Amino acid sequence: MADEIDDRLSRRFETTEDDRDQEDSDDAPQQLEAEMSSIESQTSENDQTSQNAQNVKKEWNVRSFYLDDDLNSSLSTAFKRLDLELSESDTDIDLKKTRHFYPLLVELGLERLEEMDITEVTERLESKDSV
Repeated sequence: MADEIDDRLSRRFETTEDDRDQEDSDDAPQQLEAEMSSIESQTSENDQTSQNAQNVKKEWNVRSFYLDDDLNSSLSTAFKRLDLELSESDTDIDLKKTRHFYPLLVELGLERLEEMDITEVTERLESKDSV
């Protein structure tokens, strides 16, 4: 399984000029989505052990994405605010960005996305594109 993932990733990063043009097309997100769902289904059986990972950067899957400046700033502010609130509370959690914050953010986002119907999603995407 690890070899298959390595092969896919190496093919993904061996790009030519034509590949770069293809990646910029509208079909690239669907292709990437299909590849990622395949990888996610293979790794779902390791979910229980991955929660106890000693080194998340070595044991967890990597996701890279791009954010505009406003969203990036909001993300940084939200992390700092939550970190401060947790440090002032009675919890024993030492908030880590990679181990705690990013997974929480994605999990909450996925929950919200599941609650939305296609019209809400379309409206949100169109409002982001028009800005």
